[in-house]
Amino acid sequence: MKKQFLFLILLLFALKSTAKSTVSDQQKQAVESLLAQAKEFAKAGKLLPYIETAIKALNLANEANYDEGKAKSGSYIAEGLVTAGLFKEGLKQLDRIETTDYYKNEIFMQSQALLIRGRAYGELNLNQQALRVLRLQQGLIKKLTGEQQVKSYQFNYEHLSVVFQRMGQLDSMQKYTELQLANLKVFQEKDAAMRYQIVYENLGKLYVDRGDFAKAQQYLDKSLELMKKYKIPVVLNTYGTLGLLEKKRGNLKKAAAFYEESLARKRAAGSRIGMKNSYRALADFYRTTGLDKAKTDHYEMAFSRLNDSLENENRAVVDQVLSMILKLKDQESDTKVSKSVTVSVIILAVLIIAIAFFVWRVRHNRRLLGQKEEELQETETINRELTEQIGENKFNNLIDLAKSNNPEFLTLFAELYPQFIQALKALDPNIRTTELEFCAMAFLNFSTKNIAEYTFVTVRAVQVRKNRLRKKLEIPSDADFNTWMRGLAEKV
Repeated sequence: MKKQFLFLILLLFALKSTAKSTVSDQQKQAVESLLAQAKEFAKAGKLLPYIETAIKALNLANEANYDEGKAKSGSYIAEGLVTAGLFKEGLKQLDRIETTDYYKNEIFMQSQALLIRGRAYGELNLNQQALRVLRLQQGLIKKLTGEQQVKSYQFNYEHLSVVFQRMGQLDSMQKYTELQLANLKVFQEKDAAMRYQIVYENLGKLYVDRGDFAKAQQYLDKSLELMKKYKIPVVLNTYGTLGLLEKKRGNLKKAAAFYEESLARKRAAGSRIGMKNSYRALADFYRTTGLDKAKTDHYEMAFSRLNDSLENENRAVVDQVLSMILKLKDQESDTKVSKSVTVSVIILAVLIIAIAFFVWRVRHNRRLLGQKEEELQETETINRELTEQIGENKFNNLIDLAKSNNPEFLTLFAELYPQFIQALKALDPNIRTTELEFCAMAFLNFSTKNIAEYTFVTVRAVQVRKNRLRKKLEIPSDADFNTWMRGLAEKV
């Protein structure tokens, strides 16, 4: 029966190996190469190529059954979908990631997934859900170390400050913006210049909204200083915020100059979304202040044209992304169908093994039960004989002393069974007291488990001691240890 059971286990492993091929180094490298390309597209702000390349990586990872590749490429796709405004599809992708072993074992991956989920909830104005998820992420970040931990905290604080800004809770927004600043202090200024500049910019806007113009000026000046010192190429908000600050101070001409400078820098950087926002801000500024009706109309028209163009482009991007996602789903369905036969065979094999194991287990348990009943009867017979020899009270007292590991156990045992102790000493005049106690317990037919329990050692330690005594006392390997000890007493 055991041979049949082992054969079925080997069969199962063979079936698994046909269903789940080993990932080669070449396949891993191909997936990682695509992921590296996707990162470069993300840095360049090319959303569509970023998502498309991540989908290619996921397809390849699925073909190779490369678990880590599935998780990583899935997170890239989820992030891209959320950026494109496809929140539902992005959240579904996160659900798929969570089924991978890599996700379950990697804290950083879990942290990143929560960050993307929190961002999606925030964009959907599900602010309480966003806060809950981002705070869950903080618990995971504590377990990270080094640069991973610092960067994870940075983005976590950044998203929390955005959520609180949407909710109008400026105190909490200020708290998490200042935490970003404190978190950056582990870096040299030159190594994190852009992150510092963004935080200074956000603090400047915060203090403008709060009416603390002195502090707002202080942080905006720091932002400008970093821009000039490190030649930071893309600046989207600092000059616009300076325009808002001067408007609130009543310096309208100065404010107009800052708004115009903000637009010029966004044009130079090629930021069309930034330009659209500047057109809106300039049109509102000239209309509310009454400074220049012609400029009001000019910027209103520029805003409408660019806004319509961007909306058309966004729709095209969304349509393309949805098309790619639909193709991905079709490929996943095809893969599932191709694996269905193999899965059915595996299920059948597992069922056969389960039945075989159950039958073997029942028979095995019956044999064990019979053996235990025989051992119990033998122990009862021995105890009855020993009790008859020395009296019930003394024997019970001896057993209690053994169970409590009492030092007096050996003294009483030597009094009751002096011939056995003499026989052991005759075999080995240098036998130790601890060895005599051990042999005495074996003479009383205590099992290995009982001796381990009463002497506060492991079962393994008892087995090792038995082996040593076998060699020392020349006990045959095929002889039962306890039976041999009682036989020694009978010889005497």
